[in-house]
Amino acid sequence: MTDNPNTRLDGVAVPDVVRALAAGRPVSPVWRNELGGVTFSIGDGAEYVKYGPPHAEFDPLTESERLAWVGAFVTVPRPLGHGADAAGNLWFRTEGIPATSAVLGGWRSHPERVVPELGRALRRFHDTVPVDACRWGWSITGRLAYRGLRAGALGPWPDLDPVVCHGDACNPNFLLDTDGRCVGYVDLGRLGVGDRWADLAPALLSLGWNFGAGWEPAFLAGYGIGPDPVRQDFYTRLWNAE
Repeated sequence: MTDNPNTRLDGVAVPDVVRALAAGRPVSPVWRNELGGVTFSIGDGAEYVKYGPPHAEFDPLTESERLAWVGAFVTVPRPLGHGADAAGNLWFRTEGIPATSAVLGGWRSHPERVVPELGRALRRFHDTVPVDACRWGWSITGRLAYRGLRAGALGPWPDLDPVVCHGDACNPNFLLDTDGRCVGYVDLGRLGVGDRWADLAPALLSLGWNFGAGWEPAFLAGYGIGPDPVRQDFYTRLWNAE
């Protein structure tokens, strides 16, 4: 699920269920995704609630399970509950992390600091979360089948270099502290074992959206890997096919 930091949030109504969860604390909309869902801040960032229509890319139960597991290895929001309201929309409540998205808070004006750190942060994630202990997959087969595509739709598959993938390693899903260091990760509903380039490809793709052209070498240097045009092309096409 790709989020758009440029989408205006003027006039967004706070749903009744979000007001009830806030229990009198201040509520403000902070994010809208391309599916029409909105994330609300409660208590000036003490908690967050994602709210939106049911969709394959917004499954609070799945995300809650993954966060509860991966939180033993890296910093992610602690799940606090989920459910549905009378209108059939879903909500997912988490504890806040005292940090700012890498594309908010003025960070987009400092790509020379942020981009290498994003590479380092993704490498830390891949190096820290244990593949053997992860019960979820993010395989090429499963991703193609989900979209009804045949196995050979994208051509030959690269050899697998397995890691536990974030599943949506686009730049907005990395949280920075005031010094510009990544201190947390969000939106892990598709976390699972896959190739490291399954994360690297969308991370590199999103650099152009958020920071402009020419920053891929800095990201890869931060990650500690050289270019791999074949893998990058394959996993970019797989990402776009979804």
